[in-house]
Amino acid sequence: MNAPRRTSRRQFLCTSIAATAGLTMIAPRRLWGANDRLNFASIGVGGMGAADLSSIARRPEVNVVALCDVDANTLAKAASKYPQAKVFRDFRKLFDEMGDSFDAVNVSTPDHTHAPAAMTALAHGKHVYCQKPLTHDVYESRQLAIVARQKGLVTQMGIQIHSEPPYRRAVKIIRDGTLGKVREVHSWSGKKWGYAGPRPDPAPVPENLDWDLWIGTAPMRPFAPGAYHPGNWRKWLDFGAGTMGDMGIHILDPVANALKLGAPRTIVSSSDAPPPESFALDNRVEYTFAGTDLLTEGFKLTWYDGDQRPDTSAWPVADVRMPDQGSMFVGEKGYMLLPHVGEPVLLPRDTFEGFTPPQVEDGDHWDQWVSACLGTGRTTAGFDYAGPLTETLLLGVIANRFPTQALEWDAEKLQFTNFGEANKLLRRTYRDGYEVPGLSG
Repeated sequence: MNAPRRTSRRQFLCTSIAATAGLTMIAPRRLWGANDRLNFASIGVGGMGAADLSSIARRPEVNVVALCDVDANTLAKAASKYPQAKVFRDFRKLFDEMGDSFDAVNVSTPDHTHAPAAMTALAHGKHVYCQKPLTHDVYESRQLAIVARQKGLVTQMGIQIHSEPPYRRAVKIIRDGTLGKVREVHSWSGKKWGYAGPRPDPAPVPENLDWDLWIGTAPMRPFAPGAYHPGNWRKWLDFGAGTMGDMGIHILDPVANALKLGAPRTIVSSSDAPPPESFALDNRVEYTFAGTDLLTEGFKLTWYDGDQRPDTSAWPVADVRMPDQGSMFVGEKGYMLLPHVGEPVLLPRDTFEGFTPPQVEDGDHWDQWVSACLGTGRTTAGFDYAGPLTETLLLGVIANRFPTQALEWDAEKLQFTNFGEANKLLRRTYRDGYEVPGLSG
């Protein structure tokens, strides 16, 4: 892994930098067909990709022109629903052969393929909907945000509840000052995306799967049935980000949004040491942030997963059923419990008796993106928001690899200032043949 370039956040966000100079800068344009339709291609059409595809394609203005997946069986299933679409196994061929034939694309692949596919789409002037977390590496998140902004493209990260009333209401409650300044937030998930055993035994690659394409930018390893494709890739350091990547990006979203969190100052993990190729099953990581008009000085955000949980002894939750996933906001005037997925609960109950929850607009995350691509409205989880959110999340994933080591973060320089070993995890070197301009070392 290569250390990141010493480039300031302002330079990253406001200017064209050397790392993006190799991109083909194609201006965004709308390639309307009959009836002013949005020509659309889908990369990754199984699992959550199938849900993204159907949710985007249900709009009558959307014309599905291409489908791409490394699994021929998955691809055939999607193609049966969209017989007019051309099919591809390799997203690079999709852009080479049809780059002038569509306007927008979704990327719903394993995490390690998000940035390569999304950056290729941005380089071709395509609007992009990308599943969460936005990227596998911190550097990739920074780069996608830069290029999307430079090119003025419509982007959205797939954190669907971000657009729905429960999370919108929670954000408004905090922003309205109902709790006063927030002193701390505790967020957790009971999931356990990790693996402590040996690497699985290799087996022949099934005929329907292009294993080389599935591995993509990551180091090559043998196929093992059920270990990686189609769903367990989240357990592996090369492909996913464990429970934090899977659920932290959802659960920390309303925290970051409501509190307008900037970059953290420090990150420290008290987790067990993780397996070399996977993630510890029970993690705890604490972030500190500078005080603001919404945060007290020394504000702390703590993440827990697996069997780890916050100490609730000082919280007014004696009559509250605690969810398996969610957040607790601790403010100067009270508490807010936000289940994932559920309505916020203000505590103590007697303090907030008679409180009228604010009214918020109902939203559809996919519809919002399609409308913005068509020139109406805007997205709320574009890469300018999703990039910094994913950066913060992935810093915690990195901290979990160095238990008890407090990491001091310099967001402008994109580096840890006190522990060089952690800087090696900010950016990967892509496998030969899978380099992507603007991302590869």
